[in-house]
Amino acid sequence: MTLGWKALRDAAVSATRWGWPVTPGTFLCPDQRWYGRDDARRLCPIEDSWRENPVTDSAEAYEIWSEHPYGVLLVCGRGMDALELPQRLRRLLAFPEVPRVPLAMTAPPVRWLLFTATGSGALSGELASAGVRLHTAGTWVALPPTTVGFLSPQRWLEPPQHPSTGRLRTTDEVQHGLLTALLRFRLGTGPRDDDED
Repeated sequence: MTLGWKALRDAAVSATRWGWPVTPGTFLCPDQRWYGRDDARRLCPIEDSWRENPVTDSAEAYEIWSEHPYGVLLVCGRGMDALELPQRLRRLLAFPEVPRVPLAMTAPPVRWLLFTATGSGALSGELASAGVRLHTAGTWVALPPTTVGFLSPQRWLEPPQHPSTGRLRTTDEVQHGLLTALLRFRLGTGPRDDDED
């Protein structure tokens, strides 16, 4: 088992321990082909029943991800959502109004994934117009260190903490913070460039 394979298995097991439902995804091999299902052309779930039967048990995750270096896909809308911000909105994350939540960066084109507890399932029209996407029921997103394409894998900027160390914020709470930050950003009342991390 390669180091990358072990990291994927560890990620799947950790996700189930956090209470995040996951499903195995296709994986890219050195021959630049996708494996995991016969019709694989890109990253996608290997099972057609991924929505109905996510993996939630850490022992099951260990067994599945020991078979192949599957991608680790979060099944959204089952307790977990993800808000996806385009690169140009990255500065919103520096605003104190935006709650600190697990945060990942995708491979190029760079986007930011904020992981939240499932909320109302609706995305604010203003955020949608600004290019934010909500991944909720019926969708999935890749968790680090899954490779999405031919470039580097996704990575955590703010890794998740165990649920016992703090409550995960809901999608609605995070949207409220993003809307407030977006308004301040447009008014020019946000942090200066040298205030960012």
